[in-house]
Amino acid sequence: MKWDAGMYDATSPQTDVGRELIAMSCVKADDSILDIGCGTGTLTIELARLAHKGKVVGIDPSIEMLESAREKALSAGNIVLINIPAQKLDFKEEFDLIYSNSALQWIKKQEDVIARAYMTLKPNGRFAIQMPAKDFCWELMENINSAIAFLGLESKYKKMESPWRFPVKEEFAGFFKDAGFANVNVFYKDYTLVFESINDVLEWGVSAALRPYLALLNEKKQERFKYAFAMGFENYRTEKGIEFNFRRLFAFAEKK
Repeated sequence: MKWDAGMYDATSPQTDVGRELIAMSCVKADDSILDIGCGTGTLTIELARLAHKGKVVGIDPSIEMLESAREKALSAGNIVLINIPAQKLDFKEEFDLIYSNSALQWIKKQEDVIARAYMTLKPNGRFAIQMPAKDFCWELMENINSAIAFLGLESKYKKMESPWRFPVKEEFAGFFKDAGFANVNVFYKDYTLVFESINDVLEWGVSAALRPYLALLNEKKQERFKYAFAMGFENYRTEKGIEFNFRRLFAFAEKK
């Protein structure tokens, strides 16, 4: 599945919560940091500025995303970008901090990645991660399913497996504990997303969540799907704009 780096960069919710995760990660000036799922590099750059005496290694399986990240990283001397998936991590005790924002939901064997991550951390290293929670956004899935029904595409998606995995917080905490992590803290945090227009909602959807659904359609049907999806959000318009809820899962852990 190809990613549109420009479209992803144009949407703010993932980046905004990523900055919040950075603030919660207590980045030190000399930290060596691994950014799992670095995407277009916007937050990788911010990590590198904070860890200006250390280094940041960003990994991502998307060539399109990394091309954008490399352009941004030209001015930074402490960033290395590598085109590998998290499932192939093979560093050994190289990092003080592992950071991952809105990425692990795309990986089905999350427990394997967390076990690999443990091996990449130095003693006393930290792991900070955020991703959408289970049942993260009822409105999003309702409008995806409504678009499928409106266009009569039920048979097209009948056998489609979910492109994501969303463990509940107890299960997710278990992945860290099984890998050997200590001081594991996993919790939910609720947000309200507000968009000014239907086009803004559509750009947000197309940037990530809709991509696996659109990939099964030709160009004409993609446009019809996007229109049907976006117009459903008129039902959530308030005096502030188009407003709906979004739940995220945060996890912090340490290697002792």
